[in-house]
Amino acid sequence: MLRLAVSRILSAVPVLLVASIVAFTLLRLAPGDPALMSAGLEAPPEVLAQIRADMRLDEPIWLQYLAWLGDLVRGDLGTSYTDKAAVTAVIAERLPATIQLAVVALLFIIVIGVPLGVLSALRANRLTDQLIRVGSLAGISVPNLVVALFLVLIFGWWFPGILPYQGFVPLTEDVVASLQRTWLPAIALAAPQIGLVARLTRSSMLEVLGHDYVAAARAMGVRERVIIWKDTLRNALLPVVTVLGVQTGFLLGGSVVVETVFGIPGLGRLLVESFNIRDYPVTIGVMMFVAAAFVAINIVVDLLYGVINPRIRFGYGAGKE
Repeated sequence: MLRLAVSRILSAVPVLLVASIVAFTLLRLAPGDPALMSAGLEAPPEVLAQIRADMRLDEPIWLQYLAWLGDLVRGDLGTSYTDKAAVTAVIAERLPATIQLAVVALLFIIVIGVPLGVLSALRANRLTDQLIRVGSLAGISVPNLVVALFLVLIFGWWFPGILPYQGFVPLTEDVVASLQRTWLPAIALAAPQIGLVARLTRSSMLEVLGHDYVAAARAMGVRERVIIWKDTLRNALLPVVTVLGVQTGFLLGGSVVVETVFGIPGLGRLLVESFNIRDYPVTIGVMMFVAAAFVAINIVVDLLYGVINPRIRFGYGAGKE
């Protein structure tokens, strides 16, 4: 497992390097002048020139990138153009809201999606299976924005007062109020992913249920509950774990719409706000944090493979005998 972890971490370095080059270049080539946004439209040319020099915007892009990369290696993401605060501090301030939202949404995906997929597989081609498949397809087809707006309509207009639909309360201030304000955005974020996990779990379960060892276990009198929840589900979880890993990265970085609709001050909202005012250090800092989160989650998924399937841990399937 240690060798597997080291191998995955080393392979992540060039991935993050390429991601940083692409993100930095595209951001610098985007239209807009951070100096003008900072100084105002009426600023004289000499003031703008000085601000650009202070921001190093008058240098070639490759020099700007090397300077930024050198600071990144030392753990410095730079300073925000707008409030002059360290980018790490700005991200740290917004991160708890996004993590809380992502964790609750992921719990919804696992607790609802996996059991629905198992139930659908066990009731294959029956009414229960048909209903779950139709519901899963509907969940996948409806965008997060539509789900979010529909929830706001229900709990903000039709049935107000049941659940709050705007704002965010940190867990450290009030646990109950914080969770109450997390349910609706978490549901909006998780709804499409629940359908995907349910359909994937169903197809994977059906494939594993067709294996000979399942029939042999039933012939030997092993309890159906043990066969389903211990043997079959464990072998069917590999593709599901892969999707959950990708979804976790999406939940951390792709919650822009949900955070905006429900007024949650998270990373997604910070990314949009910083880009709109051309605060390059904050924007690139958030982008790299999300990229690093994706890579870290994929490493964890690879290690979970070794736990779920020991053959991967010991190198089987990788050309080793």
